[in-house]
Amino acid sequence: MTSQTTDRFSAGTITDFMRTYGALIGMVLVLLIFYWIKPTFLSPANIVNVLRQSTILIILAIGLTVVMSMRGVDLSVAQVADASGLIAAMLIIHGYSIWLAFTLPLVFGLAVGIVNAILMAYVGIPAIIGTLGMMFIIRSGELMATNGAEPQMLFTLPRAITKPFLFLGQGMVGPVAALVMLAAVVVVLALGLMHLTPFSRRARAVGSNVRAAFLAGIDIRWVFGCGFMVASLLSSIAGVALVSRTGIAMPRGAEPYLLDAFAAAYLGTLASRHGHMNIFGTLIGALFIAFLSNGLTIVGLGAPYRFALNGGFILLAMAVGSLKRKS
Repeated sequence: MTSQTTDRFSAGTITDFMRTYGALIGMVLVLLIFYWIKPTFLSPANIVNVLRQSTILIILAIGLTVVMSMRGVDLSVAQVADASGLIAAMLIIHGYSIWLAFTLPLVFGLAVGIVNAILMAYVGIPAIIGTLGMMFIIRSGELMATNGAEPQMLFTLPRAITKPFLFLGQGMVGPVAALVMLAAVVVVLALGLMHLTPFSRRARAVGSNVRAAFLAGIDIRWVFGCGFMVASLLSSIAGVALVSRTGIAMPRGAEPYLLDAFAAAYLGTLASRHGHMNIFGTLIGALFIAFLSNGLTIVGLGAPYRFALNGGFILLAMAVGSLKRKS
């Protein structure tokens, strides 16, 4: 092999490596900059705090990833989380049992997912329009149920009543926060669903080529609809976890997570060699968004900078994904 050929091979290898992992290296460098400015950024206490705070974002983003991996979108996930948290809080305030406060919101989330599945997969309404309409319907219901966005405050109730519910968001199981354990369980189940089940193969086929999947005998409507059901169910879990962590529920309380969830899902494509949506990548993206938000707060920068960076990272992820597919 000549030196010229060797040089071309080395240059090509470096280019491929940077195309595949350059964005991830950039994300690590951003976090290291925060550490250089404020060494406490990567202290064990702060890391544990960020992991606990990132649980809601991780669960929402994973639900979005399932839908988006099949070229769909669900704009109602944050509103489902809002409504689920409100339902749980109102049940406890009105004296209903704790098990009902945990289960009824999940039933609500699943019901919304079924309606979304019917409208988008079987009726044929475009997902971005249908889920936007569902978002406004749920938001109106929240405002009517709370007399115009009146907060439902659990922390004012006797601790004996709220302790079992608040344990999910504030309790510890040994040295591990219950919220972190919840996120770990959701991630494992999502990985199993999207990698080890017949649904995973069908979902990949639908996401790659809908027509080819149809010709192969796959019930594309059923598979596409299942994505919305999974997303809504996970959103309801995230909403209950959010209220359990904060002790307060109010309309639009989970809406700030929507943009972050989209950013996490798109950043997750950077962890895929071919720029595809994937659960593990979304986990990395969600953790990065959580650490980025925490780092900006530590250095004294607020939400405007975070939104700008999230938008920039989404555009970066889409650009890198396009380059990967072309290569």
